[in-house]
Formats: sequence, structure tokens, C-alpha cells
Amino acid sequence: MSLAERIRGYWGRLVNDLRGVRRKGSFARHVIYSMSDAIASILAQLLLTPLVARIYGPEAYGIYGLFISIAMNLSLVVGLSYPNALLMPREEERFHHLARASLLLTLVMVALTLPIFLWQDLLFTVAPGLRVLGNWTYAIPPMVLLLAVTQLFHAWVARVKAFSLNMKLGPATNIGLRLTNLALGLASHGAVYGLMLGELIVRALSTAAYAIGLRRHGVGALLRGYDRREVRAALVEHRKQPLLVFPSRWLAMFSTQVPVFGLTALHAPVAVGQFAMSSGLLLMPLRLLGYSLSSVIYQKAAETQANDPGAVGAITLRLHGRLVMLGVLPFTFITFFGDVVFRVFLGADWEKAGSYTAAMGLFYFFRLLSEPLVTLFVVVGKERRMFSFYAWCMLVNMAAVLVGVYGFGTTEAVVLLFAAVNTLLYLHLSARLLAVAGAPWLRPTLRTLAILALAGSAFATLRYLVLGSFFPTL
Repeated sequence: MSLAERIRGYWGRLVNDLRGVRRKGSFARHVIYSMSDAIASILAQLLLTPLVARIYGPEAYGIYGLFISIAMNLSLVVGLSYPNALLMPREEERFHHLARASLLLTLVMVALTLPIFLWQDLLFTVAPGLRVLGNWTYAIPPMVLLLAVTQLFHAWVARVKAFSLNMKLGPATNIGLRLTNLALGLASHGAVYGLMLGELIVRALSTAAYAIGLRRHGVGALLRGYDRREVRAALVEHRKQPLLVFPSRWLAMFSTQVPVFGLTALHAPVAVGQFAMSSGLLLMPLRLLGYSLSSVIYQKAAETQANDPGAVGAITLRLHGRLVMLGVLPFTFITFFGDVVFRVFLGADWEKAGSYTAAMGLFYFFRLLSEPLVTLFVVVGKERRMFSFYAWCMLVNMAAVLVGVYGFGTTEAVVLLFAAVNTLLYLHLSARLLAVAGAPWLRPTLRTLAILALAGSAFATLRYLVLGSFFPTL
């Protein structure tokens, strides 16, 4: 096939996708809703993050990064991934039983975590690196509860296809969070509590707004109709969630946050802040092009698997191709110009974060190709393979960070080793997902690497011509 024919093919598919936006309830329309949410949120980040970053500084961001990393990990633990199964029941009554069981389990698990964070002397003895949090350890359980309930509401939104609600509340939450952080930072002259307090206030308001927005979709069922036998039956029926899906999802999250704890072990809160900020920048295109689509893709894949299993491979291959074309330019640009972006927009104090961003650019590109599609493991009943991958991912990441901490003893080594191993791991995952869906994997993977090499060569040359170096240095 000639280049001109390929371009005409891509253009034709794009036109078909755009036409689908007009149809109410169509996949393309849901995608637009989700991406509109992400675009508005990212614009808020781009406009307000430079102001917030200059007020607080890397050390405050490091303490905040540790706080939110703990809360996010525990928010997955307390729900055991049961909210992820809310799209599976076909009968409305069984769906409500599972939702009640998920909420009840979350409340019980959060209650069990309370003694851990209230008994500070023991906590700081076991984990001395957490001492920098001070009394903010008391705020971790409420933060965990808010994040866990929000996950349940997001699953509810996906089930009832109320993606327009995300389009309204997602940007409002992100804008509100940064404005609150900005106001608290100005009032406290950059005290670290402004970041944590802002997170608690805005997340609480966002959770309440989701509850109100979902009232017409039956969310009131969470407040009534609890039956011990039905709750137990729902938890048992979907036991694959805690046994296979939860470990995979938690390992996926924690393995990407291992450097936070490794850098904390080096007593380098400034480096933790730099890493947290660099991860935040890399997550922008991932949220726009990946996470914003994941719930829509999950809903579409589950529906297709139920009605026409043979079509899952073709749909996955098309989505993979679109993600490659959407992500290759943003991530290769970040890889070669991350340090410049941070220096210009955030100031010289954050230039190291830009270098971390450059080191992790290719890793996040392959995350983009993988994570929006990873629910395919669940859809096609291959949860064990998903668990196997993320278990290896955790082991390799921990080994890389331990070598960086105890072998080299430098923050740069921690980040570089982490970035290198994850680039290879997620390249493998992107190919594996194609195979799991029943699509060809070798040719699309080689084509992706060729496109990536071409874009990388162009940006490296541009950097050399402008700055006199091919790649940012740590």
C-alpha cells in the first residue's frame, strides 16, 4: 500500500469517527465527552500549575507527593477493585447489590486503617521516612475514603453512560483544586499544608457533586436495601476482583510510585517533589489521550465481547493505532525538551524535574498504548495474565529502585533505572494486549517503533540545532 493510500485511509477513518459524534449514545460521542473533560482539566493544569509550583517549591511538593501516594494506594486496597465489576451485572437489582457491597466493604476497610495512622509513635518507628508528614498522617484515612468513593461513582457513571457528568465535574474538580491550593499557598506563604488541605476540601465537594449528579441514575440505592445474604452473594460472585483484578491494579499503581518511596529512603524530599511534578506533567497527555478513554473503551469492549467476541481484536487494533498517532508527538517532544519546558514555565528550581520527565518520556508513551486497553484482560477472562505481568513489573521496579538507592546511592540513578526497565516492560505489555484481544501484534509493534524512531530523530536534531545537545542531561 502506498503512502498516499495510507493517508487517505487514516483520513477516511477520522471522518467516520467525527460523523459518529452526532449520534446520541454512540461510542464516538462518549469519547468526545471524556476527552472534553480531560482537555479542560489539562488546560487548568497548564495555566495554574506554574503559579502553584512557584509558591510551594519542590520540598513542599515532595511531602504532598508522599501523602497522596499513600492515599491513592490505600484507596485501591480498601475497595479491593469491586467497583471495577459494576459494569458486569446485566440485571439492575444485582448491580445495586454489588454497589452496596462495594460501599460497605470500603467503609469497613477504611475503619481498619484508622489505628495505623492514629498511633504515630509506632508508625514513625516502623517507617521513619513518613515522619515528614507530621500530623497529616491523621488526614490519610479521610482522603482514602474520598478517593475510594469517587472510584465507585466513576464506575457508576460508566455503567449508565453518564459521561457528560464527568465532562462537567472533572474540570471543575481540577480547577477548584488548583485555585484552592493557590489561595491557601498565598495565605500561608507556601506552607505545605495548603496542598493537603486543598486536596481534602475539593475532593469532598467533588464526591458530593457526583452523588447529586447520579441521583437520577439510582445512586440513592446505596442508602437503603442492605441485606447480609445479598451483600455476601455479590462479593462471592465477583471474587475474581479481590483475587486477581485488585492485586493487578494495585501492583500497577504502586510499581509506578516505587521511586517516591525510594527517594524518601534517600532522605531527599526535594527529589520526591521533582519526581512528583515530572510525573504530573507526563500524566497530562496520558489523561487526555488514555485515561479519558479507558472507561469508554471498557464499556465498548465488554459490550462487544458479549455480542460479537470475534470483533474485539479488530476494535483493539484500531484503538491501538489511534493511540500511537495521538501520542507519538507529545511524548517524543517531552522526551527531548522536558527540561526546557520546566525551566521556562516553572522556573530554574524545577529544571531537574524536566530532566526526570525526559528520562521517563518513552515509558509513558508505552503506558499510553497499554493502560487504556488493559481492561481487555478482564473482558476476555485473562485476569491471571494481567496479574502475572504486574507482579513481574513490581519485582523488576523494586529491584531497579533498590539498586539505585543502595547500589548507586543517587536520585539520578533511581529515576534512570526506573525509566529504563519500565520502557521495556510497557513495550511488552502493549504487544501482549494486542495478542490477548486476538489481533496481530508483531507488525503493529514494529511499525510503532519505526514511527517513534522517526519522531525521536526529528526532535533530537531540532534540539541539537537549537541547544547544541541531543538529549537533556541529569
